[in-house]
Amino acid sequence: MAIRKSVEETLVVAGQRDEWLTRCAKGLMAAGFKDVQTSTVLGQVTGAYKTFSTNGELTITVVPSAQSGHTQLTLRSTAAVDNLFALFASPNKKILATAKASLE
Repeated sequence: MAIRKSVEETLVVAGQRDEWLTRCAKGLMAAGFKDVQTSTVLGQVTGAYKTFSTNGELTITVVPSAQSGHTQLTLRSTAAVDNLFALFASPNKKILATAKASLE
C-alpha cells in the first residue's frame, strides 16, 4: 500500500462559481489529467494525474468568496510519496503547479 500525503492551497479569483467550475474542468483536461469529473452539487472538480514519476489526484473545491464577484478555489493534491522520484521533488507540488498553470 502506497504512502500518500496531501497539500492544500487556496486562491481567490475574479468571476462566478459556475464559470470557474467549467474553467477548472477544461483546464485539467487540457493539462493531461485523466478521469476529470465535475460535481455542481458539491462544487468540486476532480482529476487523476499519472505520469511515470508522479501518481496522484487533485480536487478543486469552488465556492463563492466573501468579496463580491469573486470565487475561492481550494486545490487539494494527494499523491504517493513512497517512491524514488519523491525524494528529489514533491509530487504534490508538481500536481498543484500543473493545475495552477492550466487555470491561468
